[in-house]
Amino acid sequence: MIMNGEAKDGEYIYKGGRTSLSTRGRRALAPFSPYIKAVNDAKKNPWSLANPDGYFVMATAESILSFDLVHEKIRNCREVPATVGLYGNFRGGERLRNAISRMMERTFMGIEVDPSHICISSGVTAVLDLFFFATCNPGDGCLIPAPYFPAFDNDMSIRVGLYCCLHIPKFSPMFKQILILSYYYVTRRCVFESLLQNEVIPIPVMPTDTRTYIPTSKEMEEAVLAAESKGVHARMLLVTNPGNPLGTLYPEATLKELLLWAVKRGLHVLSDEIYANSKFGPSVDEFVSMEKVAKNAVAEGLLSAELASELVHTAYGMSKDFGMNGFRVGCLHTKNKDLLEFWQNMGMFAAVSNDTQHALAIMLEDANFVDRYVEENNRRLKKSYELLTKSFEAAGLRYMPACAAMFCWLDLRNLLTEPTFAAEDCLWKEILDESRIVLTPGQACHYAEPGFFRVCYASMAPASLEVACERLTRFAEKKRRKRKSRGGGFDSDNVVHTDR
Repeated sequence: MIMNGEAKDGEYIYKGGRTSLSTRGRRALAPFSPYIKAVNDAKKNPWSLANPDGYFVMATAESILSFDLVHEKIRNCREVPATVGLYGNFRGGERLRNAISRMMERTFMGIEVDPSHICISSGVTAVLDLFFFATCNPGDGCLIPAPYFPAFDNDMSIRVGLYCCLHIPKFSPMFKQILILSYYYVTRRCVFESLLQNEVIPIPVMPTDTRTYIPTSKEMEEAVLAAESKGVHARMLLVTNPGNPLGTLYPEATLKELLLWAVKRGLHVLSDEIYANSKFGPSVDEFVSMEKVAKNAVAEGLLSAELASELVHTAYGMSKDFGMNGFRVGCLHTKNKDLLEFWQNMGMFAAVSNDTQHALAIMLEDANFVDRYVEENNRRLKKSYELLTKSFEAAGLRYMPACAAMFCWLDLRNLLTEPTFAAEDCLWKEILDESRIVLTPGQACHYAEPGFFRVCYASMAPASLEVACERLTRFAEKKRRKRKSRGGGFDSDNVVHTDR
């Protein structure tokens, strides 16, 4: 069946033009993010003292705050042994697997990490792609608590063809209907069209508690049943801790509840802990790795060691905590023997160069450097976060307090003209055009209520962040004055919401 076009003389003609690609290749022509063009355009014209009309990109999860420390260190780790020109282990070189294991064990995982349980690939995106390929069939479901990282959809669907499972929180019936209609019609992705195209249905598992966004096993179970009623088989649970876009931590009790529920259902549990060493603020909940939660559950007799080994996995990478996005190094920790054997073969499609592996191994083997770096990076993250939030507070802007990662979840509902995603999109474009700031819209994070935005504050120096904050708060004040003078607009404070 030819979708979005027709076949002629061996070519596919689709709505964007003519292409000779296959159906799956044509599907990959779509941008992986709805705002990536704005990001790329803004990067061509960045703000600086010499270019005061340039753009600020606050929609990309990159950190430059401490890369000066990594840069200085990695330059001294560039030994080039003769063996780097030879094929290596496609699951990752032994030296780097040893170094990453020791680092994860010491800094955040809290359990003994066996290097033989580590698979190394070219970034966590590649890790997720291979993991989904190995564990899921096309059309299987992946439960993800929302809001979540926008690119997960692309990671799941671009080659594998998975579905996110549906669950909408218990808003008032009228407001819930507005959300559903605006969500489907604005994105032009109804359930049936998505099923036919074998695309991800970008609908999250929405926690009812929108004060904390902490999901429950009951909500997960409801999502599974809703998916099954549509013929979608849930295969796995994906949890991000610390969270993106919220910058918060899951309580240990919640992780335990979700883990035991998922394993009882026979689901794979993948914990994305790529921000595990970026913790800077006070929190009632201390970070706990899912691997440690599983180990404790086994010790308590709540989970068998065999099931934990088969179904519990952790992803980590060098991009976020260490600001090394461009090095493209991620890893999977798993005890699943079949998955480890799978990586020995399929890992060759996403292998990291031996030269990069060798340099990173030398850097990570220096435990003193790693510990000093993590401490200093968290200090710098805290400084930028406080600069950002103090400017929001001074301007009367609402946000969700964070304690980890590099994000702030900003509430701009009171700047919307109406409670729809169309209005959110208009506001996003106004901020882009008038303030020359690129933010991540909440709809891209699959949040069910319009008016929220993810702000990435670590992608620029504090001095630049001050200018960006001044622009954003000035824009908000201008919008409020304009709405007040006209005596109209949408007031989020007068809408019935769940407690926040």
